Amino acid sequence: MKKNYMHGVAMFLKRFYQPVLLFLFCVSWAAAVSAQTQPKVTLKASNMAVPEFLRQLNRQTKLRFLYNQEEMMQLPPVTLQVRNEPLDKVLEAAFKGQHVYYSITNGTLVLRYRPALEKTPVQVVETPPVTGIITDEDGQPLSHVTIQEAGTNRGTYTNDKGFFTFPVTNTSILRISYVGMEPLVVAVGKRRELKLSLKRNSATKEVVVTGMVTRNRESFTGAVATFTGAELKAIGNQNVVQSLKTLDPSFVIVENNSLGANPNAMPNVEVRGKTSLSTSQVKDQFGQDPNLPLFILDGFETQLRNIIDLDMNRVESITILKDAASTAMYGARAANGVVVVETRKPKQGELQVYYSGDFRMEVPDLRSYNLMDAREKLEFEVLSGRYRKRSSEQPQKQLWLDSMYSAHRALVEQGVNTYWLNEPVQTGFTQGHSVYASGGDQQLRYGVGVNYKKISGAMKGSGRDAWGGTVDLTYRKGRFNISNKLNVSGYTAHESPYGPFSNFASASPYFPKRQADGSIAKYLDQPEGDTLNKTIMVVNPLYNAMLNSFDVTKNMGVQNNLQMIWSFNSYLRLQGSLQLSKENTTRENFLSPLNSRFDNSSIYEKGTYNNTRTDLFSYQANIMLTYARVLKQHSVTANLRTEAQEAATRGYITAAQGFPEGSNGNPAFAFSYQTNSRPGVTIDKYRRVNALASVNYMYDSRYMMDLTYRIDGSTAFGSNRKFSPFWSAGIGWNLHQESFFRSLKWINRLKVRADIGSTGNQNFSSFSSADLYQYYQNINPFGQGATLLTMGNPDLKWQNTLNSNAGADITLFNNRFNLTFNAYNKKTDPLIVILTLPSSTGLSGFPANLGYMSTKGVEALANYAVIYKPKQRIIWRVGYTGSIVRSRYEGFDNKLDGLNKQQLDAKSLIRFRDGRSPDDIWAVPSLGIDPATGREVLVKQNGETTFNYSTDDIAVVGNSRPRMEGVISSNLTCGPFSLGINLRYRWGADLFNTALYNKVENISRSALAYNQDKRALYDRWKNPGDVAQFKGISMTDRTEMSSRFIQKDNTVVGESINMGYEMLTQPWLKKAGMQSLRLNAYLNDIFRWSTVRTERGTEYPFTNTIAFSVSASF
Repeated sequence: MKKNYMHGVAMFLKRFYQPVLLFLFCVSWAAAVSAQTQPKVTLKASNMAVPEFLRQLNRQTKLRFLYNQEEMMQLPPVTLQVRNEPLDKVLEAAFKGQHVYYSITNGTLVLRYRPALEKTPVQVVETPPVTGIITDEDGQPLSHVTIQEAGTNRGTYTNDKGFFTFPVTNTSILRISYVGMEPLVVAVGKRRELKLSLKRNSATKEVVVTGMVTRNRESFTGAVATFTGAELKAIGNQNVVQSLKTLDPSFVIVENNSLGANPNAMPNVEVRGKTSLSTSQVKDQFGQDPNLPLFILDGFETQLRNIIDLDMNRVESITILKDAASTAMYGARAANGVVVVETRKPKQGELQVYYSGDFRMEVPDLRSYNLMDAREKLEFEVLSGRYRKRSSEQPQKQLWLDSMYSAHRALVEQGVNTYWLNEPVQTGFTQGHSVYASGGDQQLRYGVGVNYKKISGAMKGSGRDAWGGTVDLTYRKGRFNISNKLNVSGYTAHESPYGPFSNFASASPYFPKRQADGSIAKYLDQPEGDTLNKTIMVVNPLYNAMLNSFDVTKNMGVQNNLQMIWSFNSYLRLQGSLQLSKENTTRENFLSPLNSRFDNSSIYEKGTYNNTRTDLFSYQANIMLTYARVLKQHSVTANLRTEAQEAATRGYITAAQGFPEGSNGNPAFAFSYQTNSRPGVTIDKYRRVNALASVNYMYDSRYMMDLTYRIDGSTAFGSNRKFSPFWSAGIGWNLHQESFFRSLKWINRLKVRADIGSTGNQNFSSFSSADLYQYYQNINPFGQGATLLTMGNPDLKWQNTLNSNAGADITLFNNRFNLTFNAYNKKTDPLIVILTLPSSTGLSGFPANLGYMSTKGVEALANYAVIYKPKQRIIWRVGYTGSIVRSRYEGFDNKLDGLNKQQLDAKSLIRFRDGRSPDDIWAVPSLGIDPATGREVLVKQNGETTFNYSTDDIAVVGNSRPRMEGVISSNLTCGPFSLGINLRYRWGADLFNTALYNKVENISRSALAYNQDKRALYDRWKNPGDVAQFKGISMTDRTEMSSRFIQKDNTVVGESINMGYEMLTQPWLKKAGMQSLRLNAYLNDIFRWSTVRTERGTEYPFTNTIAFSVSASF
């Protein structure tokens, strides 16, 4: 083992020496040419307005300019001519005698016009003056921050160290403002010392958080989207994933029509479509969806479940990395995109406490169900021939059928018309509470938070209790910075004892729920004289729901993140991080022996118990050296990073059966283990290691370039192919910084960019390269034997995706119009597939590389401010997001016929064939129902028509991917009030309507006992000459899948309607000890319009949500 390990390290270093040398060369070159001097300026200005003069300076220097436009407009025009003069000399000459103050700090030039704050003489106030310090979110002092007294023209500003002194009264209200920061309103009261922190304005944030490094957006060539915690919370308060799908068109949650709004179900998430085959064979019990994006939480990889349960009030920002230039840093894990989540960090200052309360009411949405009432159901049964015996049956059978019909009709005539759908559902209530406190000084900061959320689902008995706590400490001393974040979290999840919702949707309405004495009968239909005919006995779904069955999952996890930073100087930094994580998940499932499922089972098989426990321990460690320097018009940032990770998972499985009546699920009372089973243990270890080199270069704020090279090693692939390289190259051009755009004042930003690169995917089985054996349960004279369980492939190649992207970022009309556009192409080659093997081998499949998948798409985000008065805080923006995605398979060469045969046997609509899309729908083309016979007319491959179904005629008849999908929005801000409307549209998708297939046709004779869709009564063929969509009502033979059940699905959903009101200056806030209070109300998924009527939420219903939140700071 040691020899193999050292050999792996040697190979790793051998492969990586080139990028190491590249990085060192870049560092050495930059250091050789460095010289920190004042930027030189060459300029000729004749009667030039000051704002234009500053823009000319900005184009010649690598500084960020911050100033007040209106203040600069008050100054006289500038006339001067300089050649190769230092910037400070130019400024002194331009503003001589004009009372203009300027300073250069951390690459930022700040200019203020002093008379703008001194128009009104300072009045004498007898109370002592207020003193204070103003910092940014990181605790760094802010110089020349404007402090004004509300209702007057009096004001002042902070000095170079962020301090200020201002004579005011106890009733004064201060308005704090700074370019690029959100304004702050503070009531003075009796306080005479203030410590204030300003947040960056989300509209002017110029950084991209990638999870590894923080980059200047102006110099970044990748396609990214960043959203603040406030933007996420403005959409809804369910979880960040649900909010992200509204804000960004590339982030899609594929609707699960079966699981609906189940709070314990995991969503199916995609970013820019698919890159892998979506089959359960390519992953084991510890694997993930192969098309799931990578989630990064505070710099470390995490699971989707942790993001779902994350307290939204802790989130600072979320960044979606979409293309190769932005994701290549994550190498083998980034083909599906990367979602980077950053949580709050402790803030400097006196202790501040934040409280957030979230309350939700989820109302089951049952409007999609179109079920028969009692009289319609009885009529349908008569027309379908339920009460007519077959010719092969005995004559006395008709007597029994007549008796059953008379009993059912009597119930209908008595007025029984039971609505079963309201029995398993309820109005679900959710309450969540979050408390966070932070404070500290410039050296030591602390943050402590706890949160709890209790979810009661829309189905009775279902729910989820999630809790968490965090302790965050940051210590800074000189060049050294150390931070540690400890997170403890857990949840308890309950599934509904009522079982699938479809059990209640299929119950006949002419049966009463309860008997005359109020008891619940086990069976709804048990006519006398045929009590042993179990095939027609309809179970009362309420009976099983009242038993003591349970399905409970409990989880607890502890995670500690340690980060240390040493700054050698202003441009060279060393950073290291270590994460330790421990998690335990246990699921217990008990099915009572009284359940109707066991009616025909022996006493030794009645009742089942399953216990599954999973223990996970993992560590991640990384170290990174960063060089960043500005040299005149040149900007260079380089990173060298290495990382190692190990995740060890151990699973325990126990399955017992045979419980006495009245048992509470204690496995000690079980008669035996379940048939052909015994306690099982599964052990899995996954390791990866990587090294990364990246360089970013920018010239004159106009031209930029990104280069990334990374090499990964992983145990998820063939033992003969342990390492694989990944790379990216991107370029960009800030056209708005060019001289030929100077006269176009209405263009604020015009950036074009393009990149290409290779990334990978590791969401696969961890046993792909190794053969696994299983011991026989018996012993023979030769001992205990073993059999081959799975066959590994030591030559299995990595699944790599070549990703190219071209895009533009445009801002016009003084930030009133914004547009981001991207066009991309992803090619995954080779794919990892499971080849079927002959049954004689005793193996189900063999992992191999075969074929490729290409995905192309475009996406756009645009918004326009119809009303734009930021000073009065009156802004009305309308927005649009849209995406188009198309995918295609190639290179299979009919080698997946075995897998396609499995799809056919499983009645699946999906196939794997060259030139076709993974979203294609496969069925037999149909011309509809023959009016003369009521039978379906099918189309053969040669174009001929037939009544006979054949699998040889199966072809592509639709595509489930929408032609376009996105959100149309309107957001109004009027002072403290805000209103947002977000409507989702889906256009051009094809949908196989399962309600038509299962509840209008395909109703067998035994299925006639259950309730069906009304269209089975009104829209089926009855008499010769009828023009109908569905075949004869008396035909109970099986209907195969055809294009007749595919409908065009165009949908509009009221995804989010939100209102908010913020209170900052009300007198009662101070009396209550609060600094601010914000109230929000939400309507989520409140309405849905679709061209298709089908049953939604067959196992668990969807919901309409009304929510409310309150946030306060103290």
